[in-house]
Amino acid sequence: MERDAHARANTEQLRLLLEDLELTTAQARPEYTAPMHPAALTVAEIADQLARIYAADQSLSDDVPTPEERTALADYLGCHEEIRPEAWAAWVVDLNPADWDAAEYWLDFEFVEPCPEARPPSAQPRPRH
Repeated sequence: MERDAHARANTEQLRLLLEDLELTTAQARPEYTAPMHPAALTVAEIADQLARIYAADQSLSDDVPTPEERTALADYLGCHEEIRPEAWAAWVVDLNPADWDAAEYWLDFEFVEPCPEARPPSAQPRPRH
């Protein structure tokens, strides 16, 4: 009986550790393995993330990003403006040409935020979906 209690305590401790490391999300969504770090992504991976987030914003997918994922990518693209055209060029290849204008508007005016360092202290981030 003592072993069962010990095993349950170990299982609970492991669950809490995985939760702290945000690995429980990986169990629910196998394609998601860790918090997004945009600087570690290739341009093609950034384009894939943009497509995923855009589809969720347009109610075309239920693969909704976390607020942290959105903010990380939006801030990264706002701070690294040279990456945005490259990511757009990689993303546009998979878009229907009829959607180009709406997707580009979304990217430039609804998704990407100015670099946090460039924001005035009084500026509040736009609410996220």
